[in-house]
Amino acid sequence: MTFVGDDILVLQRYDGQVRLVRDGVLQDRLVLDVSVAKDGERGMLGITSIGSTVYVYFTAADADGGKAIENRIYKYEWDGNSLVNPVLLKTLPSDNFYHNGGAMTNFDGQVYAIMGDNGNYGRLQNRATDWKNDTSVILRIDPPGQYYAMGVRNSFGITFDPNTGNLWDTENGDDEYDEINLVPENFNSGWIEIMGPAKNQEQIDSLPKYGNFVYSDPEFSWQRPVAPTAISFVKSDKLKDYSDSVFVGDCNTGNLYRFKLDSDRTGFVFESPELADKVLNIGESADEILFGTDFGCVTDIEVGPDGLLYIVSLSEEKIYRIIPKVVAEQSNQKPDAGGGCLIATAAYGTELSTQVQMLRELRDSVLFNTESGTTFMAGFNQFYYSFSPTVADWERQSPVFKEFVRIAISPMLSTMSILNYANIDSEQEMLGYGIGVVLLNSAMYFVMPILAIVKIRQHFSKKSN
Repeated sequence: MTFVGDDILVLQRYDGQVRLVRDGVLQDRLVLDVSVAKDGERGMLGITSIGSTVYVYFTAADADGGKAIENRIYKYEWDGNSLVNPVLLKTLPSDNFYHNGGAMTNFDGQVYAIMGDNGNYGRLQNRATDWKNDTSVILRIDPPGQYYAMGVRNSFGITFDPNTGNLWDTENGDDEYDEINLVPENFNSGWIEIMGPAKNQEQIDSLPKYGNFVYSDPEFSWQRPVAPTAISFVKSDKLKDYSDSVFVGDCNTGNLYRFKLDSDRTGFVFESPELADKVLNIGESADEILFGTDFGCVTDIEVGPDGLLYIVSLSEEKIYRIIPKVVAEQSNQKPDAGGGCLIATAAYGTELSTQVQMLRELRDSVLFNTESGTTFMAGFNQFYYSFSPTVADWERQSPVFKEFVRIAISPMLSTMSILNYANIDSEQEMLGYGIGVVLLNSAMYFVMPILAIVKIRQHFSKKSN
């Protein structure tokens, strides 16, 4: 998931699709559709954005669900409706269907991606060989750079601390020890020789030396694997009580964890003596770090443009939003600001009503797909909002007037809904349907009333004679 303005772009893991969530509603149309392999841990693997530039990491295939070719990272431009102008930035191995990585993040205009071992056992997996092939690494993708870290077994989470610029990741262990790591440049995470904290200095010294990469223990480990995935910091006025925290989700238990940072923001502090060794051992309580439960398989955690925390659940097929109680109470007590759209905020009371969502789907999926439709909407919005805020205020002041407006616009909404079922493939068809709807509404709202008035006047004129 990534935010582009107020819109959410979310990956469809096994379909090769990127979907748009606008105004809280999943839109029907696709913003990107590519062929991906979907066996094991392959598929649509990661997405991040800087402004209107969007980066997508996926396992390319010869057809949807077909044979994997390689992992690819593309850069696209978001035009408000689709991802366009693809540029291939990086290809990565996908020899095996597991440990393909895919998580991406950005900081200070630079984009980083993480790649698991993909079943390889070479120099980058701390083996004394000359073989290396872009696995078990964190890479700078844009602008391109050298390996930032190595020795990563399998990861689904990577992020930067917005306060310090420090990089952090989560890492999935084998039979034991999942990790949260502080990742300085030239970090060696230790795989395949070490998962979890090193047993002793001799184990660290036994690591084959590769370049100037240096090992350090995780900042936290789970002895029993929970499959930690997404990791996120918060920097938001609405979540200021959590500015000293790191949030982590997992896939095995559906838990959301909160870890409190130390004063340097390079490690965690715990009140429980059981966690003093920075390990949740089997049989120990996780209550101190447990923030929420029942999220299913968490795959992403992001702070939205509204300053709130969003959580993607792969298994639940949902996006959750975490709202602090004080923010929710303030929202409920907030007085109506007035103005706005006479249909959405007044006549139907909410922007999530069926009628409003129908109009937005018509706008996004039909009108914005043609040049004439886009031009029409630009002119229409300027005209509509010249009077809509005033009418919306009148509706709030008078329930009778509000009901009158609802009745009055119902025929118009019915005729416009026809466009959602029309197969419009060209500018000419758009113009034809558009003119037809305009003529139909003109007949209902102007011609028929005029004819009725004329008939009534003629009737009374005959009686008077």
